[in-house]
Amino acid sequence: MKKNKINKILKVMEKLRDPKKGCAWDKKQTLNTIIPYSIEEVYEVAEQVYTKNYIKLKEELGDLLFQVIYMSQIASEKNKFNFYDVVDEITNKMMKRHPHVFKNKKFKNIKEFKNWWEKSKNKNNKSLLDGIPITYPAMLQANKIQKKVASVGFEYLNNEQAINKVIEESIELKKELKNNNKSKIKKELGDLIFASLDVSRKLKFNPEEILKKGNRKFINRWKKLEKIIKKENKDLNKLNSNQLNKYWNLAKIN
Repeated sequence: MKKNKINKILKVMEKLRDPKKGCAWDKKQTLNTIIPYSIEEVYEVAEQVYTKNYIKLKEELGDLLFQVIYMSQIASEKNKFNFYDVVDEITNKMMKRHPHVFKNKKFKNIKEFKNWWEKSKNKNNKSLLDGIPITYPAMLQANKIQKKVASVGFEYLNNEQAINKVIEESIELKKELKNNNKSKIKKELGDLIFASLDVSRKLKFNPEEILKKGNRKFINRWKKLEKIIKKENKDLNKLNSNQLNKYWNLAKIN
């Protein structure tokens, strides 16, 4: 029954791509043109995970799965591989990457397993950092870099050292701001952001999740500020910085 459901969605995809009877839009798509939609679907899945909307999550996971089916169909038309090849590939990879579950390999702890996992992924790379896609969003790329170098011991001894690095980069940024050297300001600002993200990694927090919560906190507080200003019959656009800061502090209290 389950296999029949999979075959049904594969047939739907084939029909959409049929050169004669298929959908005009779907027929002309390529792997390159589909990628933006696939990325969009990942973000929509993430949104439902963060909001814990399981009804919408089921729908968005279906949309994401359809993107995998879509690209597999295009590859199949090029005689490269099909959806079942993709399933076989990931099945074999996961079994190989978990020898403590599917074979008799033993690991002392999670850390040892993680080190083995990284080595198994990077065995064909010349550099430890070779496997990180350049297409990753900058925050995710930074987090991957930091995790990989930490895995071989390039790591802060404690949380305080990680925070001190942020303070150090802040001081360097202040220096370049005084010098008004735009090139060095951008460089130091990048270093400061990188160091701040590393604090999140050191504290075992997901930086993407942390920033999203920070964004939501700011949005909620700003909306409170707007309500206070509206209640006092003031025009938001006519307030100066000091006045806005006063209302911001009121919003923080309320």
